[in-house]
Amino acid sequence: MNISLELLLIIILAILCYQDIKERKVSLFILVLGIVVGGFTHYLNQEITIFLYNILVNSLFVMIVFGILIAYSKWKMKTKIFDVFGVGDLFFFILLAVSLPILSFLIVFIFSLIFSLAIFISLKKRFKDSSVPLAGLQSLFFIIVLLFNRIVKNLDLYSM
Repeated sequence: MNISLELLLIIILAILCYQDIKERKVSLFILVLGIVVGGFTHYLNQEITIFLYNILVNSLFVMIVFGILIAYSKWKMKTKIFDVFGVGDLFFFILLAVSLPILSFLIVFIFSLIFSLAIFISLKKRFKDSSVPLAGLQSLFFIIVLLFNRIVKNLDLYSM
């Protein structure tokens, strides 16, 4: 992977993490920049048809998850989706969807949700807000994955 793009993506993810944990909101510009940089990094590591197929499948998965969240918030919680789920979180799901091939995306997506829940539960008293800074904690997990991918030479996120 191009090291300068990877470094830029890590910086973008660190900014997202900081903003979401500190302010419980993230900059739309930073999210869109992350989508572009993550998508371009993915594009450089794949054939164009595979890249487009990966984005299609990942986006369908995000739409299914988001549809389930909408249904759950409407019928079970009796509230609107964006009262319980941030727009920044949805944009971060899209960032992940365009940044990784299918298998890597599914692994990072699922384990970043588990990671976010575990961190939030263990540090709940330190957070001043009762909501989960999901995009921020998922950004932190993605940073860890990218760094681990760089350190462990036998692992390649884009060959999965």
